[in-house]
Amino acid sequence: MKCPVCDGELQASSSFCPYCGTRLDWTGSNRTGSPPSKHVGIAIGLIVLLVAGSLFAAGILVPAVTRLYDDTRNVLRNLTCLDPALCTNSTFPTTAGKATYDQQVSMIFTQNFQALDYNVTAVAQTDSSGYGPAYLLNGLSDTGYWYQVGLAYNWPLASGSGYDSGFHFIWEVFAPNGTTNNPVLSRVPDNVNQGDTVQLSLSFLGGNVVMSASDYNTGANSSHSFTAAQGTTFVGSSSTSNTRTPTSLMTEWYHPSPSETSMKQVTYSRIGSTIQSAWICIGEYVPPNPNSLVYAQCTSTPLILTSQSQQYSYHGLNTYVNNYQFQTGPS
Repeated sequence: MKCPVCDGELQASSSFCPYCGTRLDWTGSNRTGSPPSKHVGIAIGLIVLLVAGSLFAAGILVPAVTRLYDDTRNVLRNLTCLDPALCTNSTFPTTAGKATYDQQVSMIFTQNFQALDYNVTAVAQTDSSGYGPAYLLNGLSDTGYWYQVGLAYNWPLASGSGYDSGFHFIWEVFAPNGTTNNPVLSRVPDNVNQGDTVQLSLSFLGGNVVMSASDYNTGANSSHSFTAAQGTTFVGSSSTSNTRTPTSLMTEWYHPSPSETSMKQVTYSRIGSTIQSAWICIGEYVPPNPNSLVYAQCTSTPLILTSQSQQYSYHGLNTYVNNYQFQTGPS
């Protein structure tokens, strides 16, 4: 069987395409490993194409989930379509301003993990131009691959002059040389509502890294697998400058204007063992210009975390952190 979007070869029991992330779930699907008949395969392909055509009539957004303070990267925001004709009459909302300023508020872990699990509260928030943030869980593997999974709201289009409305699950993988997979926003729309609790997780399984997001309230979920390239651990950072792609939590937000301070409070809560220590960083720049830093500052040393919350503020943005929780905002 082949993926109806990218034509990649699939196993009969696949629930999603490992090449482009397209979900392939269907009612009554064969999970025993025995291959479906040719007619069933054709029928499934037609159903998937019909559903995809209706959901992505305005195009599939490739998000600009980017690497923390990496001045050498290119911004990989592109708009791709199943059929170029489908993109002719885009219905995505447009705005007066172009989203070019990349604002990032991060908690960078110092310890190593075999798996990472966090809950995040879905907060529907926008700036005056209608753009919203992404709430991200990031893992840097011991072989140099960087994995991201998260929840985005009103995320910018490739042009930077419009956005994809509502909440969507989001994922991306960067290779050690900085190249990326074809990153995607998942199903349009995802069944996520304001105030829902969403679980984000990264884990190693069967030679791959599994990136998952699941809404506890509605049951909406998305899971994607990408090669671990023999990696077995998500590594922590001994400083804020020794890696451009840290294992971290991040609220990332593109704005048309610099130094926006409209952030509402977003809470990330640890699942499992508590966090011992972490760096907190707040910054903004205009990628991919290497000289475009607007502002940036991190804690001078890692914060030793206890059950008591500690505040770190910079440039009108606030964070609060303890050994099981990280809050970005309010401004």
